Amino acid sequence: MTPVLQAQTGVSDTRPATQRLTLAECVALALAHNKTIQAAYLDRVAQRFDLRVAESKFTPRFGLSPGVTRTQTGAPGGAAQTSSTASLTATAEQDVVTGARINLSAGQTLSRDNDLNNPRNQGWTLALTQPLLKGAGRDAATASVRLARLAEQAHVWALKATVANTLTEVIRSYRQYVRALKAMDISQQSVTRARELLAINRTLIQAGRMAEIDMIQSEADLANQEFNLLAAENEVDAARLGLVKLMGLDTHADIRPDDALPVAPVNYELGHAIALARAHRPDYQTTELSVALARIRLELARNQRLPDLSLVASYGQNRTSSAGSGPLSAPDQWSLGLRLNLPLNDLQLEQAVVSAQVEQDKSEVRLAQEQENLELEVRNALRQLDMGWRQVGLSQRALSLAEKKFGVETEKFKAGRSSNFQLVSFQNDLVNAQNSALNATIAYLDALTSLEGTLGIVLDTWQVTLVPR
Repeated sequence: MTPVLQAQTGVSDTRPATQRLTLAECVALALAHNKTIQAAYLDRVAQRFDLRVAESKFTPRFGLSPGVTRTQTGAPGGAAQTSSTASLTATAEQDVVTGARINLSAGQTLSRDNDLNNPRNQGWTLALTQPLLKGAGRDAATASVRLARLAEQAHVWALKATVANTLTEVIRSYRQYVRALKAMDISQQSVTRARELLAINRTLIQAGRMAEIDMIQSEADLANQEFNLLAAENEVDAARLGLVKLMGLDTHADIRPDDALPVAPVNYELGHAIALARAHRPDYQTTELSVALARIRLELARNQRLPDLSLVASYGQNRTSSAGSGPLSAPDQWSLGLRLNLPLNDLQLEQAVVSAQVEQDKSEVRLAQEQENLELEVRNALRQLDMGWRQVGLSQRALSLAEKKFGVETEKFKAGRSSNFQLVSFQNDLVNAQNSALNATIAYLDALTSLEGTLGIVLDTWQVTLVPR
């Protein structure tokens, strides 16, 4: 990378040396320093952690609860009774893909008092709750995980869209900078020709071959060309500032494009282009994901409408002992039963189903509309690219003819067979032809970039791979 890529945050008293950058280098700079891209990657930190949390649903969860208490009681004038208790409880909880939840708790409590009984209590309990209707089955149990994974895919597509759109802005800005520099060169050439013509006029006036009043046309043309040059210089600086801002560099960075911007015809078959767009367009992929999300939410809403019938079971042991005596035996405890919670006349459950159904229908309508829009956008982008290529050819032909016409007219003027007005007009025609050819070239390249954006292949074209930061 060139030295201008180094982070510049302060204003320097000396103007930095001009650095020449290719379009590929500008793209790389934008990937590294653009603030919009950096913010998008920061969002991905939280989004990836959200997915990690969702996928940990079936990971065991543990807890530890120690406690110590000291109690003192006594009547006025009597002996105080002091006791202390220390306890430790450990818990483990596990969700199962069938919808069941398993809980294991174990604890021990040790007490000390003035009677020196020092009772000790310890035991454990294993409990199982298995839904049979509401929340039962793999689909219901894993719904939150599947939703999180689809949301993660949507976040990835959103990041791709952000990076691709930013790079497209950089590419367009780079070309606008190239166009501004070349337009300034054209203006400088026109100023030089206007000054040369003015010098020729002065020579002809001194030789008595031209009236002095005829020189006004040349002077006015020179003033007009100098005005255009000043405007072109201002446009160059504005284009440079726009580019360095997108690249995330200091505004004092003096950069110059180092690409000749060659143009060549690019052809895409319509069916292949549409297939590419469907496979790579972030907005289309996100719309497809929204349909899948809506279907899962509808399944979940219908499941939540079912009665809450669950199988509950538990098994445990509890033992108590005191100083001077062995452990007191107690029978093991177990239970098995069914638990039913049947909501009556709860319209909120039906409301959730209706809302989910409407959202699914809307997402399918949006997908159908997105398919139509995608095909239309691809057709328009291909047509615009073809039209741009034709305009490049016509503008180059017009430029060649304008150059020949101006050269012939210059020779005729030197031979006294053409007027000053005619030569100035032909010179303006040449400037217009040069600008038209330049604008047609930039427009064609921008149309190609627009097509790549429509197909969703901007990142592939520039071989950009999104990696976690």
